[in-house]
Amino acid sequence: MIDYLRGHRVAIVRRGGTAIERALGTVGDETARGKGGPFWPADGWIHALYAGGLTVAAAVALTINWFGPPAFVRGFLAMVAATMFLLVGYMLVATPTRRGRALRRYLTDPRDQTVFEAAAADADRIRLTWPSLERLGEPTDPTPILERALWDLAQALAERGRLRATDRDLRHSVGEPIGAGSLFTAVTDRQAEITRKLTEVDAEIRRRAGRLHQLAGLCQDFLDYRAAQTRAKMRVTAADALLGSIATRPERGPEEPAATLTERTETVLAAYRDLADEFE
Repeated sequence: MIDYLRGHRVAIVRRGGTAIERALGTVGDETARGKGGPFWPADGWIHALYAGGLTVAAAVALTINWFGPPAFVRGFLAMVAATMFLLVGYMLVATPTRRGRALRRYLTDPRDQTVFEAAAADADRIRLTWPSLERLGEPTDPTPILERALWDLAQALAERGRLRATDRDLRHSVGEPIGAGSLFTAVTDRQAEITRKLTEVDAEIRRRAGRLHQLAGLCQDFLDYRAAQTRAKMRVTAADALLGSIATRPERGPEEPAATLTERTETVLAAYRDLADEFE
């Protein structure tokens, strides 16, 4: 599931996780991002850490209960048990929070937001028209593929936004009085590398968005083709019905009476005009 939340300045592309990850990830949006990761899918060692921490805490509690050590030892063991419980609790909250952040991409550039919105509209068109392909469409449900395509596009757009921001900062540094030594060379080298990477990401975004747009166009063209076929069949059926009704209708009367009346009237009127011209 891909959610798109557009604010006044920042748009958030969110990929669905568990309910806990979504809830804690929302809280995490308001805090600074952690440097760890990636946390999607879950790191396998987290489960071992949970089990180990709970086992140690339980062992400490049983030691206090069974052996009855002196008061200061009981206090020390209680502190150890509390620390283990707090550590495990922290990991239970922190890991889904960081995973929730990993399931989000932030689009700060209006151009990137426009590209993603157009791609999302194309994906919606594909989902709506895909059932019309019937057995021609494989797989039956393209939603997972479309969601993955949108997520990959969002990642590329977010990366392009960061590259643009870095490129702007480097351009500012080039224009500042930093001298012409090794620092200036380092800035220009990084700027050239950022520009090269930005060109690559631009091409990737065009390819990804273009494929979605092309697929949406193919689906819509096929839908229009089927609709045109249906209309043509209906019109052929209507034409056949009309021709059938004409073939079975009663014969109309002869045309001679009307033709005779027309000829006689034409002759009389012509004679009248000739006489009128003669006596004027």
